[in-house]
Amino acid sequence: MASSTPVCPILSVRNPSVDELCLGADCALYLPSAKKCSLVYIGFKAMMDIQKMQQPAAQPQPAPRPAQQ
Repeated sequence: MASSTPVCPILSVRNPSVDELCLGADCALYLPSAKKCSLVYIGFKAMMDIQKMQQPAAQPQPAPRPAQQ
């Protein structure tokens, strides 16, 4: 059965073969209002910024010419 407590990416660096669990409110990077690690939000924002940079810029549409008679 899988644990509902997420794995801490920072603490798990010490020993890659052992997944260290999130400390929750005892961690300086934990956001109690969101009940998530701030690294999740940093990564999400970086992903969104990269996706924005990969999209082509919208080309402005030229103004329509008046009909000639």
